[in-house]
Amino acid sequence: MHALILAAALAGAPQTPGQTTRDIVIGVCLPFAAAGETSADNIALAGLQPRPGGDGDRDLQTANGHHLVKLTVAGDVEAGTLRRVCEVQARAGGFEQARDAVAGPLERAGFAPVPDEPEDWPVWTRGGVTATVHQNPGRATILRVSYSILDDEAS
Repeated sequence: MHALILAAALAGAPQTPGQTTRDIVIGVCLPFAAAGETSADNIALAGLQPRPGGDGDRDLQTANGHHLVKLTVAGDVEAGTLRRVCEVQARAGGFEQARDAVAGPLERAGFAPVPDEPEDWPVWTRGGVTATVHQNPGRATILRVSYSILDDEAS
């Protein structure tokens, strides 16, 4: 009985903002940018739920509101203008924590850092998918994972 209680407590232990950011980018943003969809399981595992007053299942947030996620699709394949974007506002943890949380997993997933980018705006690419992290002074850290058919054709 005590083992079950301990296991439940550990499973429900709060994550750091960096862990949450990584879970969202790797589990939700990468599949969405690459394929235009992400599984409900990945959304739930990342701790996301529809944002009150938001745009349905494409406007999400964590229960504590520290991470806001917006999934958008624009253009179309036939016109050669398709673009999918997953934007994360990480309102907790700061720029360095967000950058450090996603850098290693992105590189292990085959993303290459773009050389000569500023330290305060790193960029990684793989095919037509680009991931960036930046923060304007006094604002939330923004992580953006996007797919552009134009970038994919140029690869």
